[in-house]
Amino acid sequence: MAAPRRSTRLRNIDLGVAAETDKTATVPGPAPAPGVSKKRKVSGEDVQETTEPKRKNTARTKKVPAKEKVKAKAEAKTNVAATEPSVDNALQQHGQVPDDALSVLPAEILETILENVNHPPSMVKLACTSKRHYSIVMPVLHKRISVSIGFWQHIPHLIRQIEPHLSIAQKKQLKREGKYKGQQEKFSTLLDPLAVPSCADYVRQMVIGGIDPGKKHKPFVMRYVEEVLKNTSNLEVIDACELTKSMSESIAAKKNLKALRLFVSHGGSGDLVDQAAPLAKLGNLEHISILNRSWDNLVTSSENILQSMLLNSLSTLKSLEVGTSVWYSDFLADWEDQIKARDPDAMERAHDFTALKSLSLSGVALAGEFCENVMPSLTRAVDFLQLRELTLKDLRQGKVTFFKHLEDLFRGAEKGTVQLRKLSLDMSGDDDSQSYVTTEYQVEGIYRFIASFDTLTTLELAEHNIYNSAVESNPGLSRRLLQVVLNHKELETLRFTYRGSGSGDYRTPHVPAKTVQILMKNLVNLRTFEFAPDEDDLDAMSRALARGKNLETVIISSFPSEVRRDGDPTPWIRITNKLLTGLMENAGSGDDFVWENFYKLNRMKTSWHECVVGSDLKRQRDLAYKPVKITQGDRAVMCQDLLGKPNNKQHYYKAFDDWVEQIARYKY
Repeated sequence: MAAPRRSTRLRNIDLGVAAETDKTATVPGPAPAPGVSKKRKVSGEDVQETTEPKRKNTARTKKVPAKEKVKAKAEAKTNVAATEPSVDNALQQHGQVPDDALSVLPAEILETILENVNHPPSMVKLACTSKRHYSIVMPVLHKRISVSIGFWQHIPHLIRQIEPHLSIAQKKQLKREGKYKGQQEKFSTLLDPLAVPSCADYVRQMVIGGIDPGKKHKPFVMRYVEEVLKNTSNLEVIDACELTKSMSESIAAKKNLKALRLFVSHGGSGDLVDQAAPLAKLGNLEHISILNRSWDNLVTSSENILQSMLLNSLSTLKSLEVGTSVWYSDFLADWEDQIKARDPDAMERAHDFTALKSLSLSGVALAGEFCENVMPSLTRAVDFLQLRELTLKDLRQGKVTFFKHLEDLFRGAEKGTVQLRKLSLDMSGDDDSQSYVTTEYQVEGIYRFIASFDTLTTLELAEHNIYNSAVESNPGLSRRLLQVVLNHKELETLRFTYRGSGSGDYRTPHVPAKTVQILMKNLVNLRTFEFAPDEDDLDAMSRALARGKNLETVIISSFPSEVRRDGDPTPWIRITNKLLTGLMENAGSGDDFVWENFYKLNRMKTSWHECVVGSDLKRQRDLAYKPVKITQGDRAVMCQDLLGKPNNKQHYYKAFDDWVEQIARYKY
């Protein structure tokens, strides 16, 4: 007997009828397609055909009235609907799995996965596969706009990135103001010219980097930025290195804005303070970062721009970063009077920023002329015991008194009330030309503050013990510093950072292997370690690092041969290979060596070189080099250089978005 037709087999699946096997056929027919969207309606006559064999009827049949036919068909359809299994059950019965594995994931999980995919072309292809994927991919794809221009030839890239978020009327207006490559040439007459594209509502973050295409082209480029800001009504985070009056007005009108960062040195074609004046209306912000050291300073302007934003965000502000100069430090001028004028009952509170968890101050003078009230206002506004992160860099006059206040505050706190987990401090002295002995005396107050508590998990110390190599020998890390660092037993990140290898006769202190061994022995939870190693005995340095069983990242900030070069064009590769071979040699005994069985270290970084370390690394298409195998006897490990391909020019016209990424990962 011949196999039933494909249409009959599909109908049988829908009806739940087992397919009749063909005893004579050796190969079964093809399985029904899992993605059949349209099904042929099943009538009562079809049911009879599939359940009863056909018979020749030579006798003349009695004609059935039309009403009875309709009634029979309706009853048949009702019975079929009651017994018809779902498509998913039918597929499960026949052992078939949906072709699209992503369809089984909930939308929330799929969105989280896509947010970590950094390949827009692939995401666009995924969006074209179904309406469901389109609705999930598009908000992720348009979530952030990041633009930056350093040359006039990069203008088309900015235009192509911004134009999809503009209305037809805006595109035509900008085209009348200036014609450039990348602009849309033709427009549909069937669309509303004033309608804003739906993708503009998906934008949540915007990063405006440096815009410098030349004096002639800059006003036109800024017009594109101004127009797109008018359309992004759901914007939550903005990081701007350029500012105009129109941009400020658009930013001030954002009802959902949560985070603002301004790193500007000029106000476009006008005065910076005047351009930024509308920002004083902003309120209920969670993150504020103002970095400005120019003469027309935003921090202490006559318009009180920063102070107004702070006063409007007393109960919502979670992180505050202020970078200024000694002449513009009093950003909390008349703070108590301002608080009292707004809410007299607020003076009963011990501190004003009730939600603040992160504070960063740079270049601020805490005492001296025009700065008499900085420290009293700061200690009144901020509860330092409740901070989770504290960064103090390049502090000027009054820092000795300030650190003494912090020491007394933290030392007298009850157990469990200190919430500080991340601390970043500048350890340089008052004068760059002084000896490291003098500097050690000046930073004693900082040492005492660090030793007054023991809750840190991250500690970063910058510019520690810079010395004059012409008159002094390498001091390494001071004994006093080691003493206070080892007080924090739960440290997971320890970084000794330097701006460079030094200038002139001034050098960074290089850490001997003995000091590293002490740190690895006492800080058992250490995962990230940055230091400047001494190269006199790299074998001993490898043995010291081998004690750090939980180390995941090692960062080499500076090393002697980097300065001397010694005829080696790539000394950073040599020191990385030397340390890795030493680690393999000190990994212990074992027949089959697997790197991951002995170490958790998976990344090493120097000033010019960053690599991933592992046993079985595959080459990535966007990287310039293949993984390199490093051997020590019969042991081997692979090292993958993370240098991108030379033809990857994305960084030319995309802004640095480190601050936005930090805000996105914010946990407090």
